[in-house]
Amino acid sequence: MLRFTTEIALSSVLALSLAGCHRSEAAPGSAVKEEPPIHVSTVPASERPVPEFLTLTGSLLADKESDIAADASGKVISTKVERGQKVKQGELLATLDASAAALNARAMAAQEQLAKTQAEQAKTECARSKQLFDSGAISKAEFDRAITQCNGSQWSVAAAAAQHGSAAKMVGDSAIRAPFSGVIGERYVNVGQYVQPSTRVVSLYAIDPLRLELSVPESNVALIRPGLEVDFKVSAYGDQSFAGNVRFISPNVRQESRDLVVEAVVPNVDGKLRPGMFATVRLKIGEKPSVVVPLDTVRKDLDPARAYVVVAGHVEERVLQLGEELDGLVAISSGVKVGELVVQNPPKTLHDGVKVQ
Repeated sequence: MLRFTTEIALSSVLALSLAGCHRSEAAPGSAVKEEPPIHVSTVPASERPVPEFLTLTGSLLADKESDIAADASGKVISTKVERGQKVKQGELLATLDASAAALNARAMAAQEQLAKTQAEQAKTECARSKQLFDSGAISKAEFDRAITQCNGSQWSVAAAAAQHGSAAKMVGDSAIRAPFSGVIGERYVNVGQYVQPSTRVVSLYAIDPLRLELSVPESNVALIRPGLEVDFKVSAYGDQSFAGNVRFISPNVRQESRDLVVEAVVPNVDGKLRPGMFATVRLKIGEKPSVVVPLDTVRKDLDPARAYVVVAGHVEERVLQLGEELDGLVAISSGVKVGELVVQNPPKTLHDGVKVQ
């Protein structure tokens, strides 16, 4: 009984000691002062039409591309171009030995002249035969034979002229020329090499403008029409954008991949872009009203991006889903509504719940 009484007394003393400590901590003058409001500048979120884009991938192609054939037989006696050289339409690329072709052309020219002489003689004979037939000096059969020979000589002239033209073409084909203006990709022949009509001499590329080939998924085919704007980037030039317009649209969707092949025409005056480059493309398919805020209201250094909206004198930190940027504004897919006040140039110390003025 005595032990129980002693424990009660000790407990009472301990409780009084703790109560004294609590009264000491809650003494007047030690209360935490409320921080004053932070002065900020705000701007209301607005709404405006913002372009809609379809993101695709594509490849750059030459507007024209060809492996130029020799189109004649002979030994190469000179080459005039190297890889990367610009050439104009009709410019000489290589020359073949045309001595045999020239001799053949002269022989065919002589044959044509002989055929013409024989045709003139046959024409004279026909006229004489007609006079004789009209006077009854020759029979109808003899007259018909004379007329047949006269007509046959005219066909001989035509055949000889065709052979002469073919031989002359062989002489002309010994000078291999560019069929269009462009840039040499590869030279395949050297001096002394014997070539056939099908032998590749050079590869030629027309690179201004270029074509941007795109594959559009079947679900987006209804959005495609000539004239749509495209902008794209290639890894060689980082964030630099290039532009073009859709011009050529395939009439069918490919069965294997269920996509539509579309080509945009891209100016390339400075020659920076090259056929074969891979491109990340945005195809502008229209516009839609979107919430927009100035770029200086968005904290892009945070991931995800954030903005600070003033509500009833306090800051609300909002996580944003950003859209397109244009004219110093950025579209907001989610996070801010039209008319809400957004803090401009928010300091890094600003956080959710802070009182502002």
